Amino acid sequence: MVADVSGFSRMMGVDEEATVDQIKEFHRHVKGLVEHFEGRVVDTAGDSVLGEFDSVVNAVRCACRIQEEQAAENTARRPEERIQTRIGIHLGDVIVEDYQVYGDGVNIAARLEPLADPGGICFSDAVFQQVRNKLDLSVEDLGLKELKNIEHPIRLYRVPPVGGSSSPPSASANARGRSAEVPRVSTETSDESVAGALLRPAILVPLTIGAFLIASPVILFPSGGALSTAGAILSSVMLGRVWARRSGRAGDLLLALGIGIASGALWTHWSRVTNALFVLAGLIVAASGVGGRRGKDTEPS
Repeated sequence: MVADVSGFSRMMGVDEEATVDQIKEFHRHVKGLVEHFEGRVVDTAGDSVLGEFDSVVNAVRCACRIQEEQAAENTARRPEERIQTRIGIHLGDVIVEDYQVYGDGVNIAARLEPLADPGGICFSDAVFQQVRNKLDLSVEDLGLKELKNIEHPIRLYRVPPVGGSSSPPSASANARGRSAEVPRVSTETSDESVAGALLRPAILVPLTIGAFLIASPVILFPSGGALSTAGAILSSVMLGRVWARRSGRAGDLLLALGIGIASGALWTHWSRVTNALFVLAGLIVAASGVGGRRGKDTEPS
């Protein structure tokens, strides 16, 4: 995610000292929001901020929050003191070296930022496909665009500024019928309710099997806890999938799996050593999930 202040040179020409203070505050504010959404600020240069996230959903949530809070702050400022930010977002592999990130993923995000309206967001099709059913966004399909020094054209989407667009939509895009609306849902969850997600066959059937296995010593025959443990792990995986989908954090799936593995010690009638190994294995898996949720100790992709 690349965020850049629009009209920075003009602001410096009007009041250099006040602008520097505003940019410092902008950097501090954006850094706080990036970390809140489990990302990290890789670099700041002049009036721009480069952030990276393990979750593309969190990256877009962060960008939306930046623009919303910026718009709210601007209402209390005089027109010449207002800060308008453009944000570009791309999803792709990067090279991590000495706490910096490099590669086409970074270059494309930087090329998308100037294409956003002041106060708006521009992102690639790779981002759109990941967030289209998860976030509350109205987007304009810009079609395929050639980007400087990027080999292949990329399909782009633009989110208008908070409170309305500062520039009219592309006439050619409207003529082609390319404007697209993403379903309006909460920015904190997926577009399904919990009940709806649990009732999907892909989730409900394995959950039913898991519950049946957990109750197998009563329904079928004693199995030393093997079937019950398998049922607990299967159920935790299904619940973890729903949790991860709604939160946008892949680490929640591992966290749920770890809890399921650790609970195996409750169902078995084996030795204390075996039960201790179940708990230890579960804690290790759960800890991996917590690390993934924080998004600070894993290499970004």
